[in-house]
Amino acid sequence: MSNYVKVSVLSTKPYKPVSGNPDYGFYKKELMRYLSDEIDKVLPDNPDLIVFPEYCSRVDEFSYEQRKEYYKYLGTGISDCIGEKARKHGINIAYSAARYVPEDTRYPFRNSTIVFDRKGGIAGIYDKNHLVFAENEMTQMRYGTEANLIKLDFGTIACAICFDLNFDVLLNKYKEQRPDLIVFSSAYHGGIRQEQWAYQCRSFFAGAVRADESRILNPFGETVARTTNYTDYVTAGINLDSTLVHMDYNMEKILEAKNKYKDNLTVYDPGHVGSVLLSCESADLTVMDIIKEFEIELLDDYFARALSVRENVINNSL
Repeated sequence: MSNYVKVSVLSTKPYKPVSGNPDYGFYKKELMRYLSDEIDKVLPDNPDLIVFPEYCSRVDEFSYEQRKEYYKYLGTGISDCIGEKARKHGINIAYSAARYVPEDTRYPFRNSTIVFDRKGGIAGIYDKNHLVFAENEMTQMRYGTEANLIKLDFGTIACAICFDLNFDVLLNKYKEQRPDLIVFSSAYHGGIRQEQWAYQCRSFFAGAVRADESRILNPFGETVARTTNYTDYVTAGINLDSTLVHMDYNMEKILEAKNKYKDNLTVYDPGHVGSVLLSCESADLTVMDIIKEFEIELLDDYFARALSVRENVINNSL
């Protein structure tokens, strides 16, 4: 059945402190206000999920040593504020920031995305797997090693942070798990890598990039919505009850399904890739119900069959 979800991405700019003010308490208070105001920008859209960029509570003007002391001072103060905002408005929020783990004496910090559910509880935490050198060496951050999906009320999300986007080892972990949505919090855009991740995972993609263009992509890697030089936030509705299928051997079946279900089945053809995106708009059945009814072959199943046939022919010809 249709599973429409409203996703908001923020291009939150780095907080600009009052020059010469060394009071960590001041920064904590100001950033709680600043980030709360960022959330308020998209509340009129009634989003199901809000995605923050990477390091949205960092003060860039601090030295590495000041940052570590500041992170210790913050503790869970700002994240608690974000969780309360999620609870108050009944929304999921992906908050990306430095996290202090005092029991780890060697590497007491993480670069994390904390995902809050609609009740303000923590649905999951993702620690950046691929740190840049300075994060580990200068800021005593530990590399993350887990890449598990986080379950929310509308489906599953996979998290990635900034430098992560460059590494196929992480992408391949998520490809196997097939998230409904990839949540990318970053200080760098990533360009074509965003599109590759969306297509390779067959997933929607929500990229929140600090002070840069933030985008929501469909599973073909096409832009559904984006921020602009005028507006640093955007919200889009996406239907997660969707799947990719190849056009070969399927189009007659797809047309039969479309004739039967009419506007309860959307067939989107982006051109040039030989595949279409099927989306179910019905309240009574899912896209997989339609796939099974008409024996439509999924994109990955088609590719797997092509590889299997090739291997069998080669082996039998030896």
